[in-house]
Amino acid sequence: MVYAFVGMPCQIEGLRKLQYVLEEEWAKDIELTIGLFCRENWVFSCFRALIEDDFGIDMKEIEKFDIKKGKIVIKRKGGEITKIPLKASKPYVRINCKVCFDFAAELADISVGSVDSPNGWSTVIVRTEKGMKILKEAEKEGYIEVKLLDNPKLTIKLSTEKKEEALKESLLRKEYGFEIKHFKTYDLSFEEIKSQASGKNFDNLVEEVIDAGACTSCGTCSAACDKGILVIQYARPELEGECPKDCNLCYLACPRVALPKREIENNIFFNATKDEGFGKYIDIFSVRATDEEILKKAQDGGAVTAILSYALEKGIIDGVISIKSDDWKPVPVISKNREELLNTAGTIYSSSTPLPLLKKVKK
Repeated sequence: MVYAFVGMPCQIEGLRKLQYVLEEEWAKDIELTIGLFCRENWVFSCFRALIEDDFGIDMKEIEKFDIKKGKIVIKRKGGEITKIPLKASKPYVRINCKVCFDFAAELADISVGSVDSPNGWSTVIVRTEKGMKILKEAEKEGYIEVKLLDNPKLTIKLSTEKKEEALKESLLRKEYGFEIKHFKTYDLSFEEIKSQASGKNFDNLVEEVIDAGACTSCGTCSAACDKGILVIQYARPELEGECPKDCNLCYLACPRVALPKREIENNIFFNATKDEGFGKYIDIFSVRATDEEILKKAQDGGAVTAILSYALEKGIIDGVISIKSDDWKPVPVISKNREELLNTAGTIYSSSTPLPLLKKVKK
């Protein structure tokens, strides 16, 4: 069985390391990766505190979240709209996000966001031939409308800003004794990454990534653990047993330890000749679902849900690994039909850990 995987940029990075560095067979059966634009994220408890404690809005009353023009836009079930200045959320942003260099999910087959497209449309960056084939077939079958996007200036701006801010934060942390080094390993080969991880273990992961405030809780380490003793608790990797001292899988897998980005790109991008600061790509489009139910439930044109709906209904994939809201708390799930997929539509804005579920499904 083959699946699609929908995730944030850090989760896509983790998946690519599982596929190409650790060469996990269960990870190679992902037929399609869709990455979501991400400037920053929140742990659910912090996001809830912002919405309920600071602004007095019951999360259970909320129908939909969005981020537009520097505002967190909240639509309540009764139709009332509340806008919260995005800067009010800064104290709650995960410190881990501050050393992330990837805004536009640069290692995905398809990257999706909203900036640069008209209201009600999704911005879709197609990076691989696989992604382009699925997009064009979904358009041909009437699942989506597609328009070429000529000037992705805001995508360029936000990607550039995120890289600059992450570099500045990384250099600042070095002054305090924490070296953020994954961005320095982009040009290393898979074999060089493996060599550097030799002799390392979970203790080194704690010292170099977790205690340095670089762990994104992507769950790659947990998914890589062949003993099943490494879990994510309260957004932090924790051991539930004794880790063999000669095992380095969690350390090797972590995309914040090292990320051989160039060699990964060489393995997945063949005709992606364009690069304007937000990763290699073939072309960029504005995309809109044609299904009114998808448009109502999904985010910014519903491109993700519509494309995945096409892939599911045509038998291209057997399921989708993504996130579902449980009163806005993110829960990793697998969707195997249109109804289940619609229940995952929309953006939650809180961090999640879907990669261990992928391993469980494939095992």
